[in-house]
Amino acid sequence: MLLFTALVLSVWFWRRNLKDASLWMLLTYAGVGILAWTDFNSVAVASSAFPKILKDFIMLGMVGFVQAMAVKKQISVWMAVFLIFGMFAAVHYLDQMIESDESQSMHIDEANIGSMLVELKEGATSDELEAFAATNGLKLERAFFPEAAAETYLDNYFVVDAEGVDDKQLNEQLNQLASVRYTEPNETILVEPFLTESITEAPAGSKSLSINDPFTGEQWAMEVLNMNDYYEVLHAQKPKKQAKVVILDTGVDGKHEDLTDNYFSIEEKYDNDPHGHGTHCAGIAAGVTNNGLGIGSLAGAGDSPFVEISSVKVLSAGGMGQQKTIIAGIIEATDEGADVISLSLGGRSNQSSQRAYSAAVAYAHRAGAIVVVAAGNSNRDAKDFAPANADGVITVSAIDQLLLRAPFSNRTEKIEMAVAAPGVGIYSTIPGDAYKSYSGTSMACPFVAGLLGVMKSLNPDLNHSQAYAILQATGRESSETRITGPIVQPAAAIRAVVR
Repeated sequence: MLLFTALVLSVWFWRRNLKDASLWMLLTYAGVGILAWTDFNSVAVASSAFPKILKDFIMLGMVGFVQAMAVKKQISVWMAVFLIFGMFAAVHYLDQMIESDESQSMHIDEANIGSMLVELKEGATSDELEAFAATNGLKLERAFFPEAAAETYLDNYFVVDAEGVDDKQLNEQLNQLASVRYTEPNETILVEPFLTESITEAPAGSKSLSINDPFTGEQWAMEVLNMNDYYEVLHAQKPKKQAKVVILDTGVDGKHEDLTDNYFSIEEKYDNDPHGHGTHCAGIAAGVTNNGLGIGSLAGAGDSPFVEISSVKVLSAGGMGQQKTIIAGIIEATDEGADVISLSLGGRSNQSSQRAYSAAVAYAHRAGAIVVVAAGNSNRDAKDFAPANADGVITVSAIDQLLLRAPFSNRTEKIEMAVAAPGVGIYSTIPGDAYKSYSGTSMACPFVAGLLGVMKSLNPDLNHSQAYAILQATGRESSETRITGPIVQPAAAIRAVVR
């Protein structure tokens, strides 16, 4: 759009004294307006658009200056063309350099330098690794403690922690050990929701829904997901079990008025949420429905709840954690009998092979659990983000009210199992019996997790491949399905499960 506007501006300069000058002037103004609108819609937070708009307007000003010089014959036309294309090439190159620097600095600033996950070869003892750690003054500890250790190689993992040691050098030294099979950085993971609004008074509930929760008027996603049809379908069903959906996040306020009846505790230390992110996700997945309080959710309404929700706290009060902690959380949730594990978290990763994440997901699969992960909020390829790129996970991108990919949502065309769900302005629970609206793939993910929980309650033997096949076959297509996956349709998915 910038190039088009610059071209129209250039024509306007050269035809300013001719009859069609006003046409080119109007096209230039239109281009400027569309350019500003495009910049605003290309970012997740509006304030982030101003630097882009400023840069684009400076570029247009420079184009105008060069064209003015050419019109006055202070420089030749070919020199003007050369300068303009040179400016565009330079700006494009700088943008690429900045993006590359941001990617690298993310790992320099956020990664725990010197902290590595080390996988030993099958049958190898830890003696050699322990000797290496002792010789070099490194801290060494076993990373994971799965209950079903015989069914996984996760118990072969150790964490080598040496703060201040160059991680590249440490990695090279570790891979020279005969007992080591694979190493990967213990990368940092974070949550990044975008606060959009805060509502303090309950609006009138949605008249089109058959539930009495007062905040349904704020839940635009209920209409998009055809939730009235969904509730009618569920009303005719009896769950074969109460499926367990476990939120891996900053914790969950288990005493929240709109969660407590659906909440079960794994450990008391997980039942609080100093950040708020985990509680918001829990409400989307399984807030108590038709109780005259708060919001409605995919948990269904009635005396026989289809799902119960719980928490394993894997992130700090600031919303950050490490790969080791996330994987340990997947293992713990699995060992606690989770049917669905929801991870609204992630981070950019340099690892082409997510062996540890993939091993944890495989461990969950063997126990019958399904793992759902947010695609990420960086408007990039989800294949470059973990754990969204781990083998076997269902990755969820975010759509907006127009059923288009949210501007911040990562693309999922290179992800094996991808679906989409609403993720803009999603109203849900936060700690202290309160409610707020957030945006992010973090919000889209629990929609899918809650739906999968209900599907598992109706068919406990449903595995991750079968579940994804149903979501894909019953999902709603959009003009951007290729980069988001199909939009989940709860009622159609449930009909397919019980058919």
